[in-house]
Amino acid sequence: MDLLDVREAIVASLAERLPKAVTVSGIRGRFDLRELETYTQRCPAVMVGVLSATGIDDDQELQPRLKCAAYVLTKNGRSGRADEAGLRLASSLLHAMRRGPLAPDCQAPTGLGFNNLYSTSFGEEGVWLAAVTWQQATPLTELTDDALEEFLRVHATYDLAPADGKAEASNLFPVRPTEPLSEPTP
Repeated sequence: MDLLDVREAIVASLAERLPKAVTVSGIRGRFDLRELETYTQRCPAVMVGVLSATGIDDDQELQPRLKCAAYVLTKNGRSGRADEAGLRLASSLLHAMRRGPLAPDCQAPTGLGFNNLYSTSFGEEGVWLAAVTWQQATPLTELTDDALEEFLRVHATYDLAPADGKAEASNLFPVRPTEPLSEPTP
């Protein structure tokens, strides 16, 4: 299991544990308030990010303590204010975290924390944001070339004369020079 697998497993686990009306998705990591202005997300939402890893040199197997965050995003709606919905959702999220491991072979979350990230700079838009943070020990496996297959080849298409916007040929180029080139396909 790599870091992406861990995040996806946490997203799937929380999607099962939280009310169905909540959109649960992965996020790249920390973000600033300016990003909220350009970020489109169906609310109420929980966005999961893997933030850091510690304890990497502690043992023979790679089993770091990951610091993760689940950002709670709500907005004003017909049923109430964003902060009220957000505080209720954050409470449900904290309960969901205490129901055991969030990913296979991982320890249960520890060091649960809650941070209200509300700011008047975006509060006028009727949006409320908080973060639930935790740590979990997670075994990580080494990445193989097969897992990076998409990133180890470049796909090219060719529009040969006359330039009419239609690709007449395509080819896959390996990033590593030891691999043979593929034959062009029309």
